[in-house]
Amino acid sequence: MISNIPENAPVVIIGGGIIGVSTLYHLAKRGVPAVLIERRKLASGTTWHAAGIVGQLRDSTAQTELGKYTARLFRELEEETGQATGYKPNGTINLALGAVRHEQLLRSHDHAARMGIESYLLSVEELNEKWPLIRTDDVKSSFFVPSNGQVNPLDVTVALSKGARMHGAQIFENTKVTDLILRDGKVVGVETDKGVIATNKVLLAGGMWSHLFAKAVGVTVPLHAAEHFYIVTEPVAGLPKTQPILNIAEERTYWKEDTGKLLIGAFEQKGKPYGVDGIPEDFEFDELPFDTEHVEANLEKMFERMPALSEMGIQTFFNGPESFTPDGRPYLGPTAEVRGLYLATGMNSNGILNSGGVGLTMAEWMIDGAPSRGMGPMLARRAHPFQSNTRYNRDRAAEAVGFHYGVSWAGRQVHSARGIRKVPLHDRLASAGATFAERIGWEIPMYFDPEKKGWNEEPNLWWKDWSPLVQEECLAARDAAVLIDQSMYAKIQVQGPDAVHALNRVCGAQMDVPTGTSVYTQFLNTRGGIEADVTVTRIAPECFMVITGHPSQTRDPAWIRDHADPAWRFEIFDATSAYGLITLHGPKSREILASLTGDDLSNEAFPFGAAREIDIAYARGWAIRRSFLGELGYELLLPTEFTLHVYDALMAAGRPLGLRHMGMFAMNSCRLEKGFRHFGQDIGEGGTPYEAGLGFAVDLNKDDAFLGKDVLAEQQANGPAQRSRTLSCIVEGVDATSGPYLIHNEPIWREGHLVGHVTSGDWGFRLEAMVGLASLHQDDGVTKAWIDEGGFEVQIAGKMYPLRVQLAPYYDRTGAIMRS
Repeated sequence: MISNIPENAPVVIIGGGIIGVSTLYHLAKRGVPAVLIERRKLASGTTWHAAGIVGQLRDSTAQTELGKYTARLFRELEEETGQATGYKPNGTINLALGAVRHEQLLRSHDHAARMGIESYLLSVEELNEKWPLIRTDDVKSSFFVPSNGQVNPLDVTVALSKGARMHGAQIFENTKVTDLILRDGKVVGVETDKGVIATNKVLLAGGMWSHLFAKAVGVTVPLHAAEHFYIVTEPVAGLPKTQPILNIAEERTYWKEDTGKLLIGAFEQKGKPYGVDGIPEDFEFDELPFDTEHVEANLEKMFERMPALSEMGIQTFFNGPESFTPDGRPYLGPTAEVRGLYLATGMNSNGILNSGGVGLTMAEWMIDGAPSRGMGPMLARRAHPFQSNTRYNRDRAAEAVGFHYGVSWAGRQVHSARGIRKVPLHDRLASAGATFAERIGWEIPMYFDPEKKGWNEEPNLWWKDWSPLVQEECLAARDAAVLIDQSMYAKIQVQGPDAVHALNRVCGAQMDVPTGTSVYTQFLNTRGGIEADVTVTRIAPECFMVITGHPSQTRDPAWIRDHADPAWRFEIFDATSAYGLITLHGPKSREILASLTGDDLSNEAFPFGAAREIDIAYARGWAIRRSFLGELGYELLLPTEFTLHVYDALMAAGRPLGLRHMGMFAMNSCRLEKGFRHFGQDIGEGGTPYEAGLGFAVDLNKDDAFLGKDVLAEQQANGPAQRSRTLSCIVEGVDATSGPYLIHNEPIWREGHLVGHVTSGDWGFRLEAMVGLASLHQDDGVTKAWIDEGGFEVQIAGKMYPLRVQLAPYYDRTGAIMRS
């Protein structure tokens, strides 16, 4: 490799695993001669020992498209570079042994058809033909994707590096990055043990080294290494090279052909952290001791599934480290702390199958300023500052190993690193029967059970143990009143003479409103896509309070800073911990709040969207007329030290009127009935407010220019001819207790044509119907006339059900209730 470190480079990549090399390749293909620095040899950390499985089907359309791109890239690389990649489209087979996994496979089959990926449900005879050596007597179903495959990780890394160098990129092995050079919060260079490279863009793709390296420069990268185990048999007579990959989620094992042998690996329910004291300095192509006792249960499952294993002989017992993140998703994109520093790390043992798409995405980010597809669930800026804590990452990584084959359902709990972020009312809520789940460290009440039975963690996709309790909460919101503690929501204070301009730059709505006004709006990008879904309250002439979801606490302030004019005079303060947020909803909410204040709460004096600083019991706080439930409602923003007092006063005043607690499950059910969009599920970076049915929140006439204005102006001019729209939907003829349930990604058909999919859904207890939000597509325009013609069907686990759709919500269509 080249030995002379250049004095400068347009981009420097730290880390020579497949993610870093793929990004180098894609930058070079776009004409950017980037430089890659690797501490030892390419692929010597995790890449070299990866199983090399290539899958395509993901949760979102954007991620699935990137998976399809990766498979295509591996097929084309050999022709481009002359270097073999070992890619074989052998296909993958997923087995289901129980009812829940069976339904998930049926749903995956539906989703694959929507994504244009060929898939089949195999009969037992077909499965036996493809995998004759395994037991199939307990298999309920099997799902086959023939275009998936496998690749040789070392070969494909070499091919990518060769392709990158062909287009002008440089690679420096056996070179250690010792520090980043920062100036005024920006990257200006990279310091190595062989010299300094001046640059204003750096990609950290350092795998399991990324956490501590980033922490040293004040950047949060939540991940930790854990050991990963697999075995390789002696050569198996008659094993075809085209043997499909096998995944058995309930047994936590994967199986693949490996040069005439079988490679069988496992993702244990609880993993074993590695490198607790840091990764050894001389680590290079290292193997770790095989801990037979730790994976004994998984080994037993392997031998039970394939009795012939006992006769084959095991050639290799392998153990190597992989990095895992707290939520099982990678970190991609720019960091919030340092401008010019990007992340592509934390692949959770999915580095090979992510590599092509991630490389393409990171190249777009660094060249174009944004990726061509929404990457919301994987954004680097979703990390919160406390997640720099190494002990937290170590303990969570052990559990994150188990996320691989865990069931993704509403009741999935995490058990590690619990109880570390609590709202001010936590103990009061626990006494009232709150059943908590963890979200980015926060303990969040999901529902309230006076008997305090706790979670039933047996996965269930239909009617749940807690459904009757959620029903009671929803009906209380309709008939009396409910109290929700939303103190975990982020409160971002933007203040200064130019604060209004900073917000107007990123917001679609007009921010220059009278003091005491609350505005619902979205942060937008240059394509008109939605980067945040927030309310903004002007609490003083030069001070605004932005309230956003708790996952966006780091992301949203960074978005404002990214797009502000450097000459503007304003500052951003994260006030999340300074304020509690109690929300009160329901027809009796005004009466309850009025009993604690002398301020006029009448609709005439305090209309929907207004904000006032009022007396509440013995405290003062901001009351904001809003409701995410579609009922009469108030958001009470209080200094943290007064939150307990106000809560006690509200409960004392409200109990005689039927006030009860509400958790997040009930809030989600109510917002679906009301057609309120959820950021990250129903709306995101890839869709505009007009497509999402939120055009009312865009002011094209405001004086301040804002991101995406030209795109939105064109869409607004097209009016009803919009090709994509988000609508409310109801599944007809479905009973709550007998299912099936809308969750998300269910395909929607009309006259045999795929016309959209469900973005989120659940049972609506006020409507007594299965409700959801759907994204519909029509080349000639999703017009009201086209919608009103009807004839829609939704596909749920392989079966078709009639679907009613409409632009307006099904609950309180005109919005009269929450404005009364």
